[in-house]
Amino acid sequence: MRVLVTRPEPGGARTAARLVQAGHDPVLLPLFETRVTASPHNLPTAARIGGLIATSARAFALFETDAPPDKAILDIPVHAVGPATARAARRVGFRDVHEGAGTASDLARTLIDRRTQQVPATGGDVAEGGAKVLVYLAGMPRTPAIEDALDDAGVAFSVVDCYEMIEISYSTDISISGIFSPPPDAVLLYSANAARRLAALAEAEGLGNRLDSASFLCLSEAIAAELPDGWRVRAIAADHPDEDSLLASLAALG
Repeated sequence: MRVLVTRPEPGGARTAARLVQAGHDPVLLPLFETRVTASPHNLPTAARIGGLIATSARAFALFETDAPPDKAILDIPVHAVGPATARAARRVGFRDVHEGAGTASDLARTLIDRRTQQVPATGGDVAEGGAKVLVYLAGMPRTPAIEDALDDAGVAFSVVDCYEMIEISYSTDISISGIFSPPPDAVLLYSANAARRLAALAEAEGLGNRLDSASFLCLSEAIAAELPDGWRVRAIAADHPDEDSLLASLAALG
């Protein structure tokens, strides 16, 4: 099958290699690129952090080019949304990494259930008086699921915006006609932002008819819900929010 991969680089190339190995014909259409917007120097000192929260492997890019000024930060517990994010944390040196079930809502429930922090919520600012708080290594744009849940539960946290997802402008920079010729049989979608961006791009470039027969394989039901009605009826959500499950959905189309 011809498979459109919308995952940003460098992950898109890794996905394409897996697809080739499985006998498919991948074509890359990354919709966003990542820009790192913070460094370890933007974090509170290790003594002020009760744990780090990460909902994307991209959150740890800030440690790839700049070592933390306080090495003790690498001993702080990391609460990762899923396996890919957990691997990214370990890759940059974190030693105490807790892997979540794969969704932001699951991770929020786990954090709240542990209730290790008993100070009042601070609306996203570090608590006064030296109390330890969770630090969310966040990206932009994002949904506020974790922040809203922690606020509602009275759990103290701080937000550090670590990276920004920037739209790639194919209409002005790169011709995309070849990407959709021949039309793909399946589209892989990894985020709600990507679902919305692909729909907007298809409309702006008049490419909607190139996707009339495609199946839309989504990492979660929430991503599928962002698709236009005509696409949503051909959407399949992975059984689990990871790439192995996503590609298993592709195999099932067989």
